[in-house]
Amino acid sequence: MTRALVAALAALAHLAAAADAPAATLVIRVEGVRSNQGAIYAGVCATGFDERDCPYKIRGAAAAGTVELRIRDVEPGDYAIAVFQDLNGNGRIDRPFFVPTEPYGFSNDAGRRGLPRFEAAKVSVREPTTTVVIPLR
Repeated sequence: MTRALVAALAALAHLAAAADAPAATLVIRVEGVRSNQGAIYAGVCATGFDERDCPYKIRGAAAAGTVELRIRDVEPGDYAIAVFQDLNGNGRIDRPFFVPTEPYGFSNDAGRRGLPRFEAAKVSVREPTTTVVIPLR
């Protein structure tokens, strides 16, 4: 009985600590959106650019000029951010012959000649709010 009580209290303490863990709001400001067509997708990646490495994802309506995407409750840390404008609504970036045909960008404006190294695109997300500006190309 005592062992079960200790285990239950430990579990509750863990849940309480998780509830009190600091969280940040990440604002992704996508600049250079050329049209209202489609949607803007962003992936906030913790270790690489594979989809399973990106714990935070968001989609927003495209609007010519600048689009702001807001993700709440982001665990503070280092991330790299990839964005693209899905012009044809298929939910993915089109890359025939591995060359993107839809506008895209990365944090730190990395990857001017293809997929950047994670380290080149890495940004620090801190509480309460971090804003990252990403130009589309």
